Amino acid sequence: MTQKEKDKLKLEALRTKLSIRQTAMSCERSLLSYIRTACVFVSLAFTYLKIASYDQFDAFVIVMFVIGLFFLAFGVIEYVIAKRKTKRIGKHIDKEFLDSNERFYEEDDI
Repeated sequence: MTQKEKDKLKLEALRTKLSIRQTAMSCERSLLSYIRTACVFVSLAFTYLKIASYDQFDAFVIVMFVIGLFFLAFGVIEYVIAKRKTKRIGKHIDKEFLDSNERFYEEDDI
């Protein structure tokens, strides 16, 4: 293998590594947006409980609280699934495309 081919392979590996890292970061951003949305719904429920309903639970409070918890649970589940997929892709790239002495995927990267 010539030096030019080795450089091209390293460049492609770097691009792949960066795209996997970008995917992992987008999963983290999605999780944060789900948490933010869940906090909005839960705080809306508590605000309505304190201001409008005079310490009485009504259907609006319960629905907003349940929607907030749903967003939180859905976001965490989606994040865990996406993170596992991203790790599997990184490990697959290690096995298939690189020499045994090189390591493309690091646990801390993803």
